[in-house]
Amino acid sequence: MSRAKPQKVVIEFAGGVKAESSFDALPQPLQVELLRQPFTSLPSPAPEKEKFLLIEWADGSTEVTELDPTCKGVSRYTVITRPEDVGRLAIHKEDGFPELVEIVRRPLTLKRISILDTAVETVQPRLEKSVREGKKIDHFHKLNKEGDARAEQVDALKKAAAAEGVDLKQLKSSDPARSKDRLEKLRKRMGIRAGSRQQDVWDFLVYLAAHAG
Repeated sequence: MSRAKPQKVVIEFAGGVKAESSFDALPQPLQVELLRQPFTSLPSPAPEKEKFLLIEWADGSTEVTELDPTCKGVSRYTVITRPEDVGRLAIHKEDGFPELVEIVRRPLTLKRISILDTAVETVQPRLEKSVREGKKIDHFHKLNKEGDARAEQVDALKKAAAAEGVDLKQLKSSDPARSKDRLEKLRKRMGIRAGSRQQDVWDFLVYLAAHAG
């Protein structure tokens, strides 16, 4: 992501005693959890230049997650049954180490997976084969090019904006921090939810507005 990266974390105890740590020294799961919190979720300074992962399910549910700018494209999608189903989505990165995204909600019913930035990659996962190993089953999926998710989401945004009386030109030019009420109305109208952070969805809506013409 292009937003500023935290440098350190400070904890203040009763009595004024403080303890601090550099952000990079914290365990990765804790870093992720801290950045999910509302008080650390700053709006992107340039949402139109961000990169987003859009996951769509067969039941119409849609989730958005903002990606690291070095992510390049969808590599593979596998669902592991052990006995619960868990999806493993691998995304290419410039440094050669893939970005791994875990999908626990109905991973066998994904409709489409998209990566959106200045370009768009939209694929449809289709079950290719299932391999059993003991009590575990690996479901391997073929990824077929499928449609243009950005065009569809831009169209949905325009319809939502018309229904809610939101001027998309003002949305693009206004301070994102002051537009949260309008963004939240549009999010609910479009039925989009956050994969991890609410701010990701609001950044995504501004991104779509920038491509709405």
